[in-house]
Amino acid sequence: MDSSDHVGRVLRRVLALSLAPVLAGTCASIDTSGFAAIACRDGRETRYLGGLRPGAAADYLELRQDLHLPGASRAPRAIETSGTPCARATDPAGCAANIATSSSTEGFMLGECVQICPRHFLIVNAGDDVDVLRSKEAVKAWLGRVDSPEEAVLVAALEGYEVACGGSAPGGVRPADGGYEVLATRVTSLCAPVETTQYVLRVGADGHIGKVASEVISSRAGACIGRRAAGLVERAAGGATVVGAWFAEVAQLEAASVHAFEVLGRELAHHGAPRPLIEGASAARHDEVRHARVMRAVAARHGGRWRAPVVAPQPLRSLAELAVENAAEGCARETFGALVGMWQARFAGDRAVRRVMARIAGDEVRHASLAWAIDHWARPRLSPAAQRRTEEARRSALDAIAAEAQRDPHRDLVRWAGLPGPQAARSLAAHFARSVAALRLDAA
Repeated sequence: MDSSDHVGRVLRRVLALSLAPVLAGTCASIDTSGFAAIACRDGRETRYLGGLRPGAAADYLELRQDLHLPGASRAPRAIETSGTPCARATDPAGCAANIATSSSTEGFMLGECVQICPRHFLIVNAGDDVDVLRSKEAVKAWLGRVDSPEEAVLVAALEGYEVACGGSAPGGVRPADGGYEVLATRVTSLCAPVETTQYVLRVGADGHIGKVASEVISSRAGACIGRRAAGLVERAAGGATVVGAWFAEVAQLEAASVHAFEVLGRELAHHGAPRPLIEGASAARHDEVRHARVMRAVAARHGGRWRAPVVAPQPLRSLAELAVENAAEGCARETFGALVGMWQARFAGDRAVRRVMARIAGDEVRHASLAWAIDHWARPRLSPAAQRRTEEARRSALDAIAAEAQRDPHRDLVRWAGLPGPQAARSLAAHFARSVAALRLDAA
């Protein structure tokens, strides 16, 4: 039943087609030839610890991140490691305990910080010694001479520049005159207009950074929400800011999706659906519990006031009714929501939102895959008339998506939440509509 790879491939192709006009203009006058792509960790985050050559050799490095979001307290977490902990320690158990209990109330930033700024600290283990580096000055002093591409990237990130990994956005490094040049970006204007500038940075062996070239790149950039529940009573969200109110509304819809997937699981069982479909609905329900919690925290961070959803009880639906709802809410809206979430994960001005949306978008791709798998199972079991109604519901939802793409979202939603602006939204909606046939599992 796992169709997530197929749906994910189609959506990534749609995203690439919609991104092409944006990325095509990012290097109009800056020569980017010869820049090597930066390695990624977890498929999307820049890797910082590989290839470092500090003045004093280390057995093990651990980069920890401390991200504070209201209502979502958690201990700092390791986001990257390198080497073997306590490899040369004379007291391995004591060394391991020191690493595990290492902490810091201070930290340094890595990459661009626009609004929510996670702190980082670096744990360095050599023999029995365990040190905690809490500032960018301490990290640069520990590095010493910059004599590897990875060190040049780390130094640029310590100074607040975003160096994207994987080659899909501006980011790279190349040797230059005894040092390195790093291709990076930084948001340089937060309002009227929102501007991002691309830089070629010269990182010398002494760690000094100079600007070789710069250019403003235009990438002005819909909500990634779960399946809407039948019987949902609309309750307007509020907030001190437009962004907070918008995230509060998204949190409410995510919470409503918990109920939607619970009902979907019961109805699938009632109609004799295969166990993987029923289990998929249950897994999606658990995802939406987490989505609602995270979105409430993000909404609170932006001044949003969340209201719990109200869902009126509904009788069990016939298979035809289930299929019609699934075609509109799952195969159209939820699948497009996953695509918009992928866009937000790339363009949200709030770095924490980019991280949150990357995770949620991945979950929504699986939920969209479940919708298409349900469609694939249910369609042959419907009468010809019910099949036509199902297809009409999908087309009607696509028309609604196209109409919504004509709207001009508030500029703060584009800036902080990463919503696509009208031009980008129209492109996403058009490419998505043309790709719907490819999403059908019998077309895979």
